[in-house]
Amino acid sequence: MNKLNKILKAGVFAAFLAAVIAGPVMAADYSCITGGTGKYPNLSTSGGAGTEYPNKCVTINDGGNYITIYGKDAGACAQAGSLTSDPDACNSQDLNEIIHTIINTVIFVVGMLAVIMIILGGVNYATSQGDPNKVNKAKSTIMYGIIGLVICLLAFAIVNFVLQALA
Repeated sequence: MNKLNKILKAGVFAAFLAAVIAGPVMAADYSCITGGTGKYPNLSTSGGAGTEYPNKCVTINDGGNYITIYGKDAGACAQAGSLTSDPDACNSQDLNEIIHTIINTVIFVVGMLAVIMIILGGVNYATSQGDPNKVNKAKSTIMYGIIGLVICLLAFAIVNFVLQALA
């Protein structure tokens, strides 16, 4: 049973690492081009002849999704050209957003660890074969996992409340 427990823990840890590493892989974000309200008010992802954004500036292949950017004038199209060479220009954030992202990521990781501990405690409880020491250890693991999860949820709520109050 001890070997099974170690294998199970290693498997859960490997799955967790795979989710953390593979999760952030995403395509470029062009949400800053919203047509009048975003970071680039002279650009839009919708437009054409007879609209406020008549000039077709550039079409970007974003991982199989084609995004056409329209502009109000030639100067706006020059901005669109700079976005094709630097697609992360939309992702520039202020300090408050960066802190918010870092704190939420840390809380997410700690919350995932708490859930993993609850799962491991349940597996240990199921495989304890009635041994009182193993049952008590498994119950403690589950209890502390639940306490950790509650603390993570409260921390998430408090951090978001404080950051929204400061914004």
